[in-house]
Amino acid sequence: MQYKNLGDCAKIKFCSITPSRSKKQKAFSKWLVCANFMTDNVVADNPTVNNVVPDVEWLMRRNDIVVKRITPTYVNYIDYDPGEVYCGNNLIIITPNLETDAKYIAMILNDRISELSKTSSIGAVMKSISRYDIESVEIPLPDESKRQIIGELWYKSIELKKKRIRLTELENVRMRYLINSTINISGGNRNA
Repeated sequence: MQYKNLGDCAKIKFCSITPSRSKKQKAFSKWLVCANFMTDNVVADNPTVNNVVPDVEWLMRRNDIVVKRITPTYVNYIDYDPGEVYCGNNLIIITPNLETDAKYIAMILNDRISELSKTSSIGAVMKSISRYDIESVEIPLPDESKRQIIGELWYKSIELKKKRIRLTELENVRMRYLINSTINISGGNRNA
């Protein structure tokens, strides 16, 4: 099987807002920060609005993979068009090349991100990822159809997990409704 380094399969952008970029501008821009990126491929869509000068390199796009640079434990595959939203400090945007399946790369990175963080930050107080270490991640490259199938299977398993969690939440709402309506019917709420 052929292997390539991630740096050869994708464009890797480290987002870092320097003081020179903190200059005010008239137009506001939308930014996602580390706290917006949660496990199971969930991105809390409540961007921070500020007037930092945005760099087009930090614009988040469909099929990008976003990783926290500090204390990473998972990756987020962007499966929607986020519009004009930028990634903030300490985030890494990975844009796979057109010939590499983004979901497959996300699956490989998600599987290796915790170990990569441990080996990249020996002696550090907080685990983090260096440019060299992320670019050096070896990506196994089976044929293209297998990569697509594997990537899609990973993505569908996450989507199924989210649907199961949502179903459990709805079952709890239903149960609370049934209990409350039963209490009200039998005269349990008479403290008025």
